[in-house]
Amino acid sequence: MLKITNSTQEAKQLSREYLEGKLRRIYHGIYTDNLTSDLNNIVSLNWMQIIPHIVSKGILAFRTAVELKPRRFGNETVVFIISSYVKTIRLPGLTIKIYKGDTNQFTEQTLPNLFRSNIPRTLLENLSVVKGEYIGIKTIGTAGVETYLAKELRNRGEEQINRIRDAAKEIAATLGYHKEYCKLNEIISALLSTHPSDNILSSNYAKAVSQKKPYDEYRIHLFDELVLYLNQCSFLSREYDYNSSSFRNLSFYESYFSNFIEGTEFLIDEAEEIVFKGIEINNRHADSHDVLSLYQITDDYSEMCITPKNPDELIELLQRRHAILMKERPEKRPGEFKIKDNKAGNTSFVAHEDVLGTLSHGFERYKLLKPGLAKALFMQFLISEVHPFDDGNGRLSRIMMNAELVPQSQFKIIMPNVQRDNYLNGLRLASRDKTFRTYIKVMDQAQAYTASVNWFDYGEAREKLEKDDTNLSPDEGIPTFNRVLKALRLSNIPI
Repeated sequence: MLKITNSTQEAKQLSREYLEGKLRRIYHGIYTDNLTSDLNNIVSLNWMQIIPHIVSKGILAFRTAVELKPRRFGNETVVFIISSYVKTIRLPGLTIKIYKGDTNQFTEQTLPNLFRSNIPRTLLENLSVVKGEYIGIKTIGTAGVETYLAKELRNRGEEQINRIRDAAKEIAATLGYHKEYCKLNEIISALLSTHPSDNILSSNYAKAVSQKKPYDEYRIHLFDELVLYLNQCSFLSREYDYNSSSFRNLSFYESYFSNFIEGTEFLIDEAEEIVFKGIEINNRHADSHDVLSLYQITDDYSEMCITPKNPDELIELLQRRHAILMKERPEKRPGEFKIKDNKAGNTSFVAHEDVLGTLSHGFERYKLLKPGLAKALFMQFLISEVHPFDDGNGRLSRIMMNAELVPQSQFKIIMPNVQRDNYLNGLRLASRDKTFRTYIKVMDQAQAYTASVNWFDYGEAREKLEKDDTNLSPDEGIPTFNRVLKALRLSNIPI
């Protein structure tokens, strides 16, 4: 822990302990009793406690006031401070860059003994022209300010950014940020569409907000990462020769397992009654229709050859297929995008206001991929992450995935119940950690397994699926299923 002197007596005591080798010195009057950890890491973790003891009456400013963390620049990590003097102080692992300015007005408390420029002042600081060694790092720049204000508009409404504008006007008059205020006012006006945003806004996110097409910025970065990863994969081509009988059998199990994963559970015999004989099971009308409607979509070869050519077609396809899928669940608003945010466990999906924008930007990434498995997996992940509807998103995402494979004469992917936990864990790792290997590997395994089944003979297909424990829970069936997977040829998935 840190040891900081607050009196002459403390300073003498800490100095003695330092000379005795009980402490390590970080700066004048600042020590640590951690004798083993890297000093750079200690400073990095405790910089907010250290700053007030080094820079008297200093306030966090510029980029640091926005991000509240040091910024890497070349071989150093920097924080930007305003105080009554100009100085550069270098600690182990941290450079404190101090600029002269007003520290008494337009500030807000961050910690009990640490302040920063308030938000309106911070935005003006970050619109200032940077000269010298810290160009590109001292401020978040015009695009950063635009993005910040766009998010404020999205999250807190017009009143909030108008309050920022009004406060900034007073600050500019007092501290001399006249040019910066003119730029801030111009950005806010463009965001509120009081005049055209063309040639004013530079941030793509801010432009989308001003055009009333906001999107989830984190998800777009996530999709960019997925595109890069998919382009590193060497996928095997698992060719499927269309036959109506085998396609029917394949589509039946596709529907059965896709519903089972989502909690709509039937025995195989019951699902056969629903799909092949049209018999509703045990008065479970909506559940029975879930199985039947998904089968009707996936067994329609012409339907499963339709892929979107532009964002509008993607949106139309999603709404139309969802309307069919959820026809017997009117409370789920079939074919209508969600009007409330949704989540699963600790995962929050794209906000309802951001659905259209995120789908449109996601489509632009989808276009960058090769047809076949790469596009299929991207499409499945896109729909899963956006979760555009109240319900049925998982099933719809797998329909959209397989619709990318059918026109390429590739085997569709069936996700057996035994792989459910691995599949969902792969999605979670991809969503939260940008770690895609598990997701891609599980999907590749599923396609390899699907291609290993003889779908022409329904009886033979069912016998193999049951022998391989595909219908069992992961806890019960994974040992048998893993042995089957070891015999299959899989794609090269990078670590």
